[in-house]
Amino acid sequence: MARHHLTRDRRLMAWFTALTTLCLGAVGWQLAVAAPAEPEVITRTVSAGADGRLDLTFTGDTMLGDGAKRLIATAGYDAPLKGVRPLLGGDVTIVNAEGPITTVAEPANPGAKYSYAVPPEGANALARAGVDVLGLGNNHAMDRGAAGLSQTQQFAQAAGLSTFGAGADLAQAMRPLVLTSPQETIAVIAFGENFGPLHRSTQTTPGMVPLSIDRVERGVLTARAAGATKIVAFVHWGDNYADVNAQQRYWAGVLVDAGYDAVIGTGAHVLQPVELVRGTPVAYGLGNLAFGAPGRFASYGKVGVGAVAHLRWDATGRGTLRLDCVQTDNLLDGYVARPCPPATRAAAQRVLGTTVTWTKNQASVTF
Repeated sequence: MARHHLTRDRRLMAWFTALTTLCLGAVGWQLAVAAPAEPEVITRTVSAGADGRLDLTFTGDTMLGDGAKRLIATAGYDAPLKGVRPLLGGDVTIVNAEGPITTVAEPANPGAKYSYAVPPEGANALARAGVDVLGLGNNHAMDRGAAGLSQTQQFAQAAGLSTFGAGADLAQAMRPLVLTSPQETIAVIAFGENFGPLHRSTQTTPGMVPLSIDRVERGVLTARAAGATKIVAFVHWGDNYADVNAQQRYWAGVLVDAGYDAVIGTGAHVLQPVELVRGTPVAYGLGNLAFGAPGRFASYGKVGVGAVAHLRWDATGRGTLRLDCVQTDNLLDGYVARPCPPATRAAAQRVLGTTVTWTKNQASVTF
């Protein structure tokens, strides 16, 4: 009888031991799953100036093709950028690359009224002009479909350029650009309007990132987890050749309230105002830089003017946004953008508004 109880006790002990091991294993698995993973980001280490603070340069819509092909055929791919090349200084220069860099000839949407493609040499020309990063979060990055987007990334990398704002799926497209120097880390996150199923990324398909509340908030969390102390939204929005619309103002407020420290906009092909939204600078639209389409400024009653924006924060956290005025009407400039002459600068002064102050050809605001 005692031997029977002993055997039963051993079985119970074995059962409790197995149960404890199983529970501990489950806890360990939960801890492993709950442990925060390294955030998915695109990192670029920057050699900053003597003070170690990052000087970021942003430009508007850029595309070295279409109507500029005749100039490029005779003068080369550097020609459209030669007039603005001196304005692209800074530690990092980011352009909105509005058109894939690809050898794919067939448009993804043959019925599209405007569909662009830039040969691979365009990437090298941008690099020679001082560009470091291509923003792909726009409505033309998918003009040549998934293959065109993939080639854009490949040709950019071969030229020494980073890319962000679009990817093979939503997770890749959402990756912030994280710029690091010994003194600071700044994240830049690309968004755009919802341009339709051909352009937007999903969990399984390529494209850019349409604005949404959860994505705006997720961008902040990812950037902070990557160590960013400042976060910039690089947003492609607005109506072509038009003033700021209500949708832009709404999303500007959402971005500011979510914790973005500056908002830089592109997309309308014309310069739009700069405002301080609850103390945060919002440049609604930089217009074009070197954009190869002929342009429709006159038909919309607009002046062909854009800006190159320079953004920095000093060691105390005080920020400065400076904008160099650029004339971008290809019918006047022969597809070679250049600093604004006096008449065009006067138009830019009217558009940018009273938030900025002017010194010669440059507007600025501190915040």
